Amino acid sequence: MNVEVLSIPCEHVKKDSYDLVIVIDTLRAGTTIAKALSNGASAVYPAGSVEEAVNLKKKIPFSLLAGERKSFKIDGFDLGNSPLEFNEKVVKGKNMILTTSNGTQAVNKFKAYGPLVSMALSNVKSVAEFSKSCENVLVVCSGSHSEVALEDLYTAGKYISYLDLPALNDNGIVAKSISSEKEIKILKMSHHGRYLSQHGMEMDLYEAIKETKVVPNLKKDPFGIDFFGI
Repeated sequence: MNVEVLSIPCEHVKKDSYDLVIVIDTLRAGTTIAKALSNGASAVYPAGSVEEAVNLKKKIPFSLLAGERKSFKIDGFDLGNSPLEFNEKVVKGKNMILTTSNGTQAVNKFKAYGPLVSMALSNVKSVAEFSKSCENVLVVCSGSHSEVALEDLYTAGKYISYLDLPALNDNGIVAKSISSEKEIKILKMSHHGRYLSQHGMEMDLYEAIKETKVVPNLKKDPFGIDFFGI
């Protein structure tokens, strides 16, 4: 098994296609997508912009607008991007339309490279098991505004730690080298983790380490619109 890790989305890929593409955004889109689906959301539609999200809302029934800019809920949206907001009472049976600063952007950029799944710390074990039959895997860390995000690189390392001696690029080796650290320690050390804590969202760090067993797969609905489902 070959695992190629990109520490940020602007790094160059080595291949034109992969057996599986894994997009990581631990704080917080990847955690939120997994939480929404595990709590009964019908689908999560990743949107690249606020405008795209609003337009999707007009097309998709039983939908809620969710998303953030600079970690805060977008004006006029139903929800932000905190996984704590995506409880069963709110999301069950609903289609979530989600736009975020980093994670949904990475999804849109790399969906052409192969079947794509969303991963965070919460579902890293399930994704690792799901991917074991794949020969070539691309792992994309969404990062934070074009900079490396420690929590995403750490999540990539945790993913690698559950595999059986995969061949790695240097980013993968670095990620694996930090994967033995405590999860909450890494989240609290990270720049984005500190930012969330400073703005009253520290509980999102603890939510990020609660295990969910869903593997959000990017699919197309009958109208050809991309969505995450299980």
